[in-house]
Amino acid sequence: MLRSKIPLVEKLLLFLAVSLFACSLYTGAAAFSELDELEDKRIGVTTGSIQALQAEERFPNAQLFYFSTSIDMLNALRTNKIDAYADADALVKYMMAENPDLTNIDEKLSDGMKAGAIFPKTEQGKKLCDEFSGFVREIKASGVYDEIQETWFGEDEDKRAAQDFRDLPGPNGRLRMAADPTMIPFVFVKDGDPAGIDIDTVCLFCREYGYSLEFVPMDFAGILPAIISGKCDFACGGIAYTAERAESVLFAEPTFEGGSVLAVLKEEEAAEKGFWASLASSFEKTFLREDRWKLFVTGSLNTLLITLFSMLFGTLLGFLVYLLCRGGNRAANTVTGICVWLVQGMPVVVLLMVLYYVVFGRFRISGLWVSVIGFTLVFGSAMYGMLCSGVAAVDKGQTEAAYALGYSDRKTFFRIILPQAAFHFMPVYRAEAVSLVKGTAVVGYIAVRDLTKMADIVRSRTYEAFFPLIAVTVIYFLISAVFKLVIGVFTRQVDPKNRTPEQILKGIKTED
Repeated sequence: MLRSKIPLVEKLLLFLAVSLFACSLYTGAAAFSELDELEDKRIGVTTGSIQALQAEERFPNAQLFYFSTSIDMLNALRTNKIDAYADADALVKYMMAENPDLTNIDEKLSDGMKAGAIFPKTEQGKKLCDEFSGFVREIKASGVYDEIQETWFGEDEDKRAAQDFRDLPGPNGRLRMAADPTMIPFVFVKDGDPAGIDIDTVCLFCREYGYSLEFVPMDFAGILPAIISGKCDFACGGIAYTAERAESVLFAEPTFEGGSVLAVLKEEEAAEKGFWASLASSFEKTFLREDRWKLFVTGSLNTLLITLFSMLFGTLLGFLVYLLCRGGNRAANTVTGICVWLVQGMPVVVLLMVLYYVVFGRFRISGLWVSVIGFTLVFGSAMYGMLCSGVAAVDKGQTEAAYALGYSDRKTFFRIILPQAAFHFMPVYRAEAVSLVKGTAVVGYIAVRDLTKMADIVRSRTYEAFFPLIAVTVIYFLISAVFKLVIGVFTRQVDPKNRTPEQILKGIKTED
């Protein structure tokens, strides 16, 4: 069999170059000027948004595609996966300023949309909601509200600065605010800090009423559960009012009023840059501008922390559970079997959300440590299965021979059976470790700024479809390679073929 002689670094560069070229090809799209032209077309919507309901009602014969963010819809539009997408007019207006190939149909999908902060239906939530509503009405009357709107919808970029909410004194306590940091211009990350219409409003409110503020970034799908469960005190970020949502949470005085529109591509194609110029521009926007490389560093560290602690605790958990069950205790085996069945049968993202919003719903434990707990359970159940299969692969005669030589049960297991079993399950252990690295990509659902979430934040600022994702892919590849290398070294250590005669005869008297 022929083996590739291309060095690893060159493979990565070749993959990057080919992928960039492939994704830079513009397929073109038909231009639309009226809503009626989209009756049977492909329309993108964000999951859980009010625009999804409006599009479903207005276009019963259209094919709806559900996406996580507005950036994903824009990228799908550019690659001809959809013909248009529905979004808030404020978001589309903001994106049009940064994307010359994007426009919207003049006829609105819906008008009269109101968006603002939401609060839990509790006594404390009602108090905060009333305070915030009164404050919003005050700044609307004083003109401060109009100044905030002008700042973020105006053309002066210098005025769009992130607020420093860390110096808020907070004599009346700390508020935890949940928000999706990709909801430009309501809430997003600028220069490493949260910024936008709602951030400005909330910071002024906290300063006026004596609260300190903690920003809790999370996916939009996790905001309502976070408020209902009490994980956060309130949420912002262009959350539109609906009667159904109002059954679960309290809506404050709206901080934005607008409508919904259909975004489409312009008929003419935007002028394309050369390949290398495009690559340099993407690199500058993704890593250098606003020091966004720091976001990737932070996300990588969080991913590494979750992976390392989950592997360590999961290995210990699986090992301890196996020791409890190896004696044949029926109760221990039954409980373990049920727990392993539940953990392995449940999607990881569902397990994390159950832990975060239900099991630890009333505890102020960070999403990062909930992630460690969740992946510890996942890796621990896998470790238990590996030990069961690895020990079963060792001939029972080994145990009988050890007993005949006078070894105790404990010494037989740890000195004879376990070393041989490790040789059988270490390749699986390495594969599980790599899967764990990649599996952590879903922790953004429970307010963790991991590597994938940071890439989403960067994409929401740069509107780059491809470069941040490729950067994340390379980083995940390198992290996985390091784990495979380290575990591979240990695997070679337990391989009987690699043991020296001195190691084999250790503890045996050879001179008698």
